[in-house]
Amino acid sequence: MQSRLISRKTMQDIANAKDIGTIISILFQGDYKHDLEEFGGLEIKSELIDFALSKNLAKNVAKLVQISPTTERKPIRAIAGKWSLYNIKTAIEAKARKQGYEHISRYIIDYGRYDAAAINEAMREDSVEGMINKFMINSEYKDILREALETYRKTKSTAEAVAIIDRDYYKMLGDVIIGMRVIDNPSARIIKMDIDMKNIIYLIKAKRTGVKFAALSGSLIENGNISVQELEQIYNTSKDIESMVLQAKGYDLKSAVEQYRQNKSKQLLVFEIGIRNSIFNSSMRLLSHSILSFGTILAYAYMKEIEIFTLRILINSRLYGLSKDEASKLIVWRSE
Repeated sequence: MQSRLISRKTMQDIANAKDIGTIISILFQGDYKHDLEEFGGLEIKSELIDFALSKNLAKNVAKLVQISPTTERKPIRAIAGKWSLYNIKTAIEAKARKQGYEHISRYIIDYGRYDAAAINEAMREDSVEGMINKFMINSEYKDILREALETYRKTKSTAEAVAIIDRDYYKMLGDVIIGMRVIDNPSARIIKMDIDMKNIIYLIKAKRTGVKFAALSGSLIENGNISVQELEQIYNTSKDIESMVLQAKGYDLKSAVEQYRQNKSKQLLVFEIGIRNSIFNSSMRLLSHSILSFGTILAYAYMKEIEIFTLRILINSRLYGLSKDEASKLIVWRSE
């Protein structure tokens, strides 16, 4: 499975591709061939490419659970739950915008209890509240979804409801890892980096709108490499987004800040890419271990997710006419 991940050179070739057809030809030579064939092969329509990428991720997530050692299947299932909750969060946001399933179907990871069919069925409910209630029925995430529902009822904010889902999911995942006694393992650090990314992006959005830290601290996720107390200090002592991001301990985001300053539209994506690059490098080191274990499976899961994330960015950059230089800055696939 590791050998079928896209190499740095191939990802650069995709970034430099002159058009979508060339990108599809490159992907057709590797792990995406069968998924692309299902949606039209080399003649696939651009609007169907996301379906093929989602299909590939779902297939690999299912395989990870299948090959996991019996003693480590529980935490791997907990990791895989990330994509089930991703589907739910995507549905919540779409429902709030009064969009139907067809608007998000290409992004749904068709895996587990909340697969494409389940999301499609739930979205037929009349409201966000009705849909979350539907998701809660006999769900292992019932407590998480109940708190998200209560938050939504109070605030009518899908952003806050989604933040609660993230917070509670990573708290649950942290408990699983502690139970395995691997909290000091490099694999735990990768999960903590994922938590840092979500917290930092959340704080950036809050900083942009001038929200006080006290109003958002309850939605931050505990157990990251950067503690909530450190995040509070960073947030309150920084005058703007750039100075705040530069204080993020353990992440070199100088390049991201420079790109942000040069970008007239002030896209937050550059910061997410900067942190994902750190996750990528840590995962690559962990995946180099030869023994099949929780750590190597976790590392592969993150690298596969980042691969899909990067492909979507590069393909969309072609659809929206970005130059090769602009596209190359969006690649997560870099080595230290």
